[in-house]
Amino acid sequence: MSQIITVHSYRGGTGKSSTAANLALLLAASGRRVALVDTDIHTPALDVIFDGSVEQVRRRSLTDYLIGRCEIEDAVYPADGDWGHDGFFLVPARSRTAAAAEILGRGYDVGLLREGFDRLIDSLALDVLLLDTHAGFNNETVTAMASSDDLVVVTRADRLDLAGARETVALAERLGGVGLTVAVNMAPGGVVQERLHAEVERVYDTPVSAVLPYAPEMALLAGERLFCTAYPHHPLVAGYRRIIAEVSNGTTGLRR
Repeated sequence: MSQIITVHSYRGGTGKSSTAANLALLLAASGRRVALVDTDIHTPALDVIFDGSVEQVRRRSLTDYLIGRCEIEDAVYPADGDWGHDGFFLVPARSRTAAAAEILGRGYDVGLLREGFDRLIDSLALDVLLLDTHAGFNNETVTAMASSDDLVVVTRADRLDLAGARETVALAERLGGVGLTVAVNMAPGGVVQERLHAEVERVYDTPVSAVLPYAPEMALLAGERLFCTAYPHHPLVAGYRRIIAEVSNGTTGLRR
């Protein structure tokens, strides 16, 4: 049994990729076999977050697979031993030789994405395939969402981020069979948090699964470590765990 989880945000700057990375590592720490795929070909972030955890000169990537330069299995890299978990794999969006302009110029068969996801699950015997997406909607994002059992939407509780909520919910409804989990990130404390929490639930028309507090400690890390390894008992990490519990208990959560 395996599960595909997509992490999405309508706008950039919500902490989506950081959330995806921490979720993946926590899932791997629980003993599950996990692959984290960066499907954001245009503006990848996982390369920076996991800098040094894969080979310094990456030979292949998701982009290389999509343009026919390699098989998807060639783009998989076991996470560095420093992360402390076997069965944790990364698929970077681009290699040093595969630029965004190349795939934009050549194009690719979108069906290869879904085929690649299925092959990763089979070849790596995965429990969870976690997909980090580009903010907003493009071919890669929509394909990732359509392939998913569960969609985790990361948003901030401000009107700019909430402006695209209806589009996200409408797309999830059209796809059908996708469990929707909403997480409010970088939330302020106190009464303001409670008011904005209610506003998010009203706009998305679904309960908020986790409120992830603003954590100044995140800036102190300067991207050198993942938050869940540096501050395992922080309320932010507790929020990540609530997201995992939500998608793990969802009725759409497992596929054969």
